[in-house]
Amino acid sequence: MLRARIATAAVAIPLLLALILYPSPWPLGVLVVAVAVVGIGEYATMAFQNHRGERLLTMVLGTAVVLAVASQQPHLTTAALALVVVGGLIWTLFARPDFESGLADLGLVVIGILYVGILLPHFIFLHGLPLGPRWVIFVLVIGMAGDTAGYAVGHWIGRHKLAPRLSPGKTVEGGIGILLVSVIAAAAAKLILLPDSSWTEILSLGLVMAVIGQLGDLTESIMKRTFDVKESGWLFPGHGGVLDRIDSLLFPVAFLYYYLLLR
Repeated sequence: MLRARIATAAVAIPLLLALILYPSPWPLGVLVVAVAVVGIGEYATMAFQNHRGERLLTMVLGTAVVLAVASQQPHLTTAALALVVVGGLIWTLFARPDFESGLADLGLVVIGILYVGILLPHFIFLHGLPLGPRWVIFVLVIGMAGDTAGYAVGHWIGRHKLAPRLSPGKTVEGGIGILLVSVIAAAAAKLILLPDSSWTEILSLGLVMAVIGQLGDLTESIMKRTFDVKESGWLFPGHGGVLDRIDSLLFPVAFLYYYLLLR
């Protein structure tokens, strides 16, 4: 498992850095949209394993939302969200004789679309801010360093379960390792990427993002346990699916974007 993780990271990280640092924002934008569409597909497959219609509905409406949000055009985003509401309710009206379960399934459709389709495009928003590429790398550094630390510390010395109902493999020791290594990674990022930012700001951001990143990870675990699957997909050897890789990044990237915007 660890060897597969390292091999996947060795291929993915240089490519990702090249896209982030490319002078035009388009390559990263295309990647974010593609990852979001795949993530919505993974969610739809998990949530509706035996219902093709609901999977198709989630994919169609979710793709519309991702494209609209990624365009950064408010009227397109509003139109896409209106399509989700109107299209979803019309689907409930005609697609199922048991409208009670149909309406409940529509709730699952909407949660999946908003979870991926709204949060993931924040990488595009963040990239467009001053020093945006560096802040995007900052998010990834915190997330990847924390994920690696959590896995390693939990595997080596983890004894106390963090949330046994949600994720039996996660430990308190691993969670503490994530916090410590994330702060260290934030310090390194300050020296290399963000020398003009204050130590207090960068270290505080690293700590807060590590906390909410773990909450994001546990949130996806809720989905996987509810839908009775071990991993969201199989796209990344040793890592699982797209959602398994981005779950600890979605909350932090949205938080950091709005923090910088308000600052």
